[in-house]
Amino acid sequence: MKAIEFEQFGDADVLELAEVPVPELRPADLLVRVHAAGVNRADLTHRRGGYGRPNFGDSTIMGLEIAGEVIETGADTQGFKIGDRVMGVVGGGAYAELARIDWRMAMPIPDSLNYVHAAAIPEVFVTAHEAMLHLGGLRRGDSVLIHAAAGGVGSAAVQLAYATGASIFATAEASKLERVAQLGADVVIDYRTQDFAKVIAQSTDGRGVDVVIDFV
Repeated sequence: MKAIEFEQFGDADVLELAEVPVPELRPADLLVRVHAAGVNRADLTHRRGGYGRPNFGDSTIMGLEIAGEVIETGADTQGFKIGDRVMGVVGGGAYAELARIDWRMAMPIPDSLNYVHAAAIPEVFVTAHEAMLHLGGLRRGDSVLIHAAAGGVGSAAVQLAYATGASIFATAEASKLERVAQLGADVVIDYRTQDFAKVIAQSTDGRGVDVVIDFV
């Protein structure tokens, strides 16, 4: 199969198309024909040498998030069959024609989403959900401060907080505040020119917020 590899660390021009072996299917794996792969900050760090030559568990090939079609299922998988459209987080290997994913990390792609949109969802939304809703315990009626709210994970957190029914304070650069407000933030704060603590204190009569999320 074809995959994206690189011999030396550097800018995007080090990436090359190469022939590599098809990943070996393990009992808990789905083998997926990749239609789209996410491009995340981790991928850029990987390409530039920030992790050395890592193996994230599934492959040494770049890429941590895929959307595609199941073409083979491992003996221990449940709930998926050949032909299903899936998206999910992988331990490397997304930048390839075929990738393996643990079935417990795969999610069905809703009919309303194409593969490109689906590939942009798992990494950021799973991270945001884990931090804010699972660990942070955000609930309807709570308030949350989300830093770096214009970034990938930050913008996912804003949307999840909005869907939860929380009051949202969000920091970002001035040029991105309008977009953050469109995603659902109630109060947007320019972190370069405003003191977020003062803004929140004034807006909440000194109460503050229930949860603070800082992905930076």
